Amino acid sequence: MASFKDNLAEDVTLEGAAMNGVLRGRDAVLAQLAVVSAFYDDRVDEFSFDHGDYHVEEYSAVVAGRPVKATATMRRNAEGKIDRVVVNHRPLSAALTFSRLIAESPIGAEWDANRFYRPEGQTYQDLLDYADGQADSQADGQNASGTDA
Repeated sequence: MASFKDNLAEDVTLEGAAMNGVLRGRDAVLAQLAVVSAFYDDRVDEFSFDHGDYHVEEYSAVVAGRPVKATATMRRNAEGKIDRVVVNHRPLSAALTFSRLIAESPIGAEWDANRFYRPEGQTYQDLLDYADGQADSQADGQNASGTDA
């Protein structure tokens, strides 16, 4: 059986409540997943199931001392490779904590500064403006360097 990593399509996208925009490309997605997997303590898989082209997993964990629940939805393309991953963390306080940790990680420093939540020097309006800009870029079909940034 192939691993999750081996099942990712080259053009896979990653979206989630802990980030603005859409991350594109196998290497970018794997880089972010490698960083975030280290944030989880006491991860417990609650359930998983397949439905058509989709695989859904729900799990709970502790991130920076905060309990978090997450639902990951993955879509498989015609070749059976995962071409879309959506991960939603809850509650909001946990999602923001998760986003801040990514922002403070090496990939957060390397990638677009507004992709993740940064409590110092970033306002709510900054996040809204960035998200609106991402939507405009997607509508225009723009895509740069593995991300929508």
